[in-house]
Amino acid sequence: MPIGYLDVPTGADLETKRELVKAMYEAMREAYPFPDDTRIFLREWALDSVSQNGLLGSEPARPAFVAHVPEGVDLDVKRTMLKKLNTAVAKAYRLPWFITFLHEHPLDLVAVDGVVLADDQQRVEDQREAYS
Repeated sequence: MPIGYLDVPTGADLETKRELVKAMYEAMREAYPFPDDTRIFLREWALDSVSQNGLLGSEPARPAFVAHVPEGVDLDVKRTMLKKLNTAVAKAYRLPWFITFLHEHPLDLVAVDGVVLADDQQRVEDQREAYS
């Protein structure tokens, strides 16, 4: 269920992006193994579309990653994942100031195909087992 949005500057070639999302997926999959439905959206920003500290176009976009993830993962597991994500993005973009925000969601605030995940007891048990 993890869904992430990676905001980065333009310029990385397709092979670099493939390696990046594979490394990001693997890091997230270790932390959130259930279900195997991890989505990463790359959003590229041109220099003239990024303002940092009030200056438009002053430098390439500093990478930022926002991930919507389920609650319940141990803090040490998240730390490991975050280090791996940072390494993958640093390798691909070689830029400073990579920031990640994890938005954790309980299953009663997420629906798939219009069905609230908390209503599926098997799903609740499977997730509890996978994240413990």
